[in-house]
Amino acid sequence: MKVNIIEVPTPQFSEFTMFEGINKEKLKETKTVRVIASHETKTRISTSMQIGQSRNGVNFAVEGFKTHESVEHSYFTSETSVKHYFVKSKKQGVEAYKEYVKKVVEDALKNYIGVELDEVTVELEVGNF
Repeated sequence: MKVNIIEVPTPQFSEFTMFEGINKEKLKETKTVRVIASHETKTRISTSMQIGQSRNGVNFAVEGFKTHESVEHSYFTSETSVKHYFVKSKKQGVEAYKEYVKKVVEDALKNYIGVELDEVTVELEVGNF
């Protein structure tokens, strides 16, 4: 899968619908996803992927990139989840983050959403990375 990244400005407002299912047909049609980078801490970056009105965290461990593992409990679902936040450092700047995003998007689409695309465009909001 070829992953093209386009940096887009962070909008002043954005919207999504909680618990919205992913519209696979729209994804296949547009071949576009939006990825949002947000700071969990000064050096930990949380990554979310939005397809239509569905937004999901995609904080995965990717070989070759330093991540911070965080085990969290959801009081809503009563389940424990493990998140791997990208670690921002001198060695891992915005260019490394773009490579991380390519791997995460490919993994999410293929292994979690179950959609095989030949090419996908990522609209990346890096804001004040």
